[in-house]
Amino acid sequence: MRVLRMPLSGIARRCFNPPCHPPFLHASPGNAMIGLSTVNCLNGGKGRLGPCVTALGIMACVMGAYPLLNFIPVAALAGIMLVVVFHTFKWFTIPMILAALLPRSLRNKLSLQRKVPRIDALVIIIVTILCKWPAGTNIAVAVGVGVAICSMSYAWRSADTFEVIVSEENEIKTYFVHGPFFFTSANRFLKILNADTDPEVVEVVFSEATSLFDYSAMQAMNKISAEYKSKGKQILFKSLCSKSTKLLMKAQHLMAETEYTERDMEVVNLKGVEDDLGDIPEGLHGDLGLALEKFGVPNHRNGSKESVVNHDDLRVVVGSNDGDLLKAPTRSVSRMNKKSPGCIMVCPCTGGV
Repeated sequence: MRVLRMPLSGIARRCFNPPCHPPFLHASPGNAMIGLSTVNCLNGGKGRLGPCVTALGIMACVMGAYPLLNFIPVAALAGIMLVVVFHTFKWFTIPMILAALLPRSLRNKLSLQRKVPRIDALVIIIVTILCKWPAGTNIAVAVGVGVAICSMSYAWRSADTFEVIVSEENEIKTYFVHGPFFFTSANRFLKILNADTDPEVVEVVFSEATSLFDYSAMQAMNKISAEYKSKGKQILFKSLCSKSTKLLMKAQHLMAETEYTERDMEVVNLKGVEDDLGDIPEGLHGDLGLALEKFGVPNHRNGSKESVVNHDDLRVVVGSNDGDLLKAPTRSVSRMNKKSPGCIMVCPCTGGV
């Protein structure tokens, strides 16, 4: 196992930055060193000697050598700050913002193809202005406002992906819900369901992409359940993910009217491949049959009873005698780590696995 070690400079920053804050030294940790760090890097001081010399020089000026600062020309200090600003400002954002604000016809004429969403351009402009104006604002306030705008934009876009598909069969009306279920989509969900016109039995099926995110969604479910029960009808919320059921269980004293079921794990029965054949048995269908037809059956090498075929998303093992692999179902490894492939176990038998 690889152990990541924190560099000594990182340990020093974490140990000595807190004392710089009020009410200790009333200094400005981190941000005050941006200009000095930029000048160091531009002049080749990328190692540890450059920051050490800079820190010792500042300490000397603060503790007694500050009269020497009066002999430094103001023009030199202004020139240093101009160099710092020139190298820290992201100049490529200017054409990006212009491209975001202009229509497509003008972008094509001016060859401005590096376009970003308009909301991102708006956030860049607002954060830049709030850093200095109006009086009383600073970079912390500007970043907070930018994060709030981005959060509202994400919530607005997520609401557009929420959709409900309605079907009715055998006097059972089913609502298939797809998309994130939280405060922006809860009101739409309440307007779609109608307890007056729906039949006696109603089912709400959540897709794999649907989860409960906040109290507004849970309140909408409980409100709908209470409304249907008041009219003598039954409504059941089905196929909830484990995270959603966990939220409902924690708030069960608030969800007394809601009936729901958790999504079951689907287990596919796969037929095995005989150990001494090495070919696909006739009549083998399903996911395993398609996988072996696509990637081929592993050939036995040097009389070994185990053979492996690796693919980006598939790992087929034929004839393994390791019984521990069959003790309990596991989640696909490819979902947890894209670098590791999934695994399909093919045991040396002709029956089902």
